[in-house]
Amino acid sequence: MRVFETGDGQTVGLTQLDQRPVETEQELESILNQNPDVLLDEPVLIFSRQPSLDPGLPDLVGLDQYGNVIVFELKKGLSGTGSASEETILSQPQNYARALGPCDYDDLNELYQEYQQQIRSGEWAVDESLIPAESLDDAFEAVFGRVIKPRDYNQYQRMVIVAETITGQTAENVRYLQDQGLHLQAQEVQLFESADGASETLATTVVVDYDDRRVRPSRVGNPTYDEVNREILERVYPQIQSLVGGSTVGQLVNSFDSREPRLHSEHLDHPEAVEFSLRVKPRTDGQVRVTLDVDNDEEAVKTIREHADLFEEHGFEVSHTRSRHRVVMFTWEMDSFEPLNQDEVLDEIAETFALLVELSHEVFGASPQ
Repeated sequence: MRVFETGDGQTVGLTQLDQRPVETEQELESILNQNPDVLLDEPVLIFSRQPSLDPGLPDLVGLDQYGNVIVFELKKGLSGTGSASEETILSQPQNYARALGPCDYDDLNELYQEYQQQIRSGEWAVDESLIPAESLDDAFEAVFGRVIKPRDYNQYQRMVIVAETITGQTAENVRYLQDQGLHLQAQEVQLFESADGASETLATTVVVDYDDRRVRPSRVGNPTYDEVNREILERVYPQIQSLVGGSTVGQLVNSFDSREPRLHSEHLDHPEAVEFSLRVKPRTDGQVRVTLDVDNDEEAVKTIREHADLFEEHGFEVSHTRSRHRVVMFTWEMDSFEPLNQDEVLDEIAETFALLVELSHEVFGASPQ
């Protein structure tokens, strides 16, 4: 790629700019983080940078206009050379995409909350303008000018290899993996500077692309299992009514047909920020889960962790890193809907949910009314 400066229009001829090699991958990462508009030929919202995943730390993670997750793997110089071999630069984004695949909206929003904290603390030298809103769904609306349902996030996982130069071998491998069904692209990003070094120009080219119809969701959505949600929570309510109040369970639950119904206790001694959620997703996530969630109350989270032994002795998992969603949880691995047709399974889930509510009230000194 050659880049020329046109001047002020009064001088005849063009001045060719010299390519300035990127000094470090950290520099390339910062440039792209600060300027997401240069990534791909479409709008992109970067919502996470180097999040801690089981396979490692992906460079940048974004969303496209459909809510699909995009993993950006960055490489200074030639792709598939140096510390990032041809095999590594192809396998790493696949591993990250696989790790992010099961994430729902709440999981992605947690990553976005961490990203906000990193930027505001100065960990990443980028502007706070990259945080257009406090929640991920509001940030999505601010960037793309549209709203999508929480269930429509992350239907596809996309991967982009970004390097100063995409080698012929990398391009060939990316096309092959595209043919195998992977949503993989390759992009070149190069810096050019004027002869006197006074100005720089950024040039980008998507070397290997695909039609966006390939990742445009069908919007069929995931099942919400509203009848199962109602059945479980109605079994729960008689066991906890003396604690949580209300005359019906419907008064305490946000919505039975929501993706994740939440129950709120009306007990005066129980923190308003602490809620209980039910997540029934055997076909999509292979799990059913009951959780204790906290909405922006550090003291409540501290109290819960101080009583971690009480929850854990009853089989619950207590997180010492999450401070909002799934602070306490219990999970059943379930890869089909069939077990949820059995009364004993529904009773077990209901009893565990009720126990979580009872333990929470005990921790916060909320006795039966």
